[in-house]
Amino acid sequence: LGVPAQSAARAVAIMKSAATALIGQTNTPASGGAKYRKMETTQGDCSALVSEAGSYFDRVIGAIS
Repeated sequence: LGVPAQSAARAVAIMKSAATALIGQTNTPASGGAKYRKMETTQGDCSALVSEAGSYFDRVIGAIS
């Protein structure tokens, strides 16, 4: 589509960090700045879900590169 692969991979990496921060509830006002959003979620250990979601993003980055 005319987008350099390196730029597309970087965009997916940014989406990965944002998604895993939301899933793992590690997002903070300091790291989010003006775009910080806190969503109501059930408390618990989501490390397996964070790992699985991260692996999907890694697959996309691998396919782009």
